Amino acid sequence: MKTTSSDFKTKLREITELSKVINKNDKQKILQMMKDHVLEIEELYNEKNEHWAIETADLIVLCYELLLMENKDIDDVFSRCLPRFDRKLKGLLENES
Repeated sequence: MKTTSSDFKTKLREITELSKVINKNDKQKILQMMKDHVLEIEELYNEKNEHWAIETADLIVLCYELLLMENKDIDDVFSRCLPRFDRKLKGLLENES
């Protein structure tokens, strides 16, 4: 399943390479940045501050970055993730009935 355009993938790879240099390939630092963004998103969203959307995109980039740093094929990951996510939601829906 294609999830990103080639231009987007190229930019993600550039960002990942730059991040590896800046963060010294410290994946724990990326994970901490992800946690920090979640807290910031929640705070901004609850305050009805529209900047939450930009911070959410930042979080998505960090997630992609971690996948790329671990040499994961993003399309393959999403090909496995989306059907699994769909099954879980449908299961929850059935349990509510």
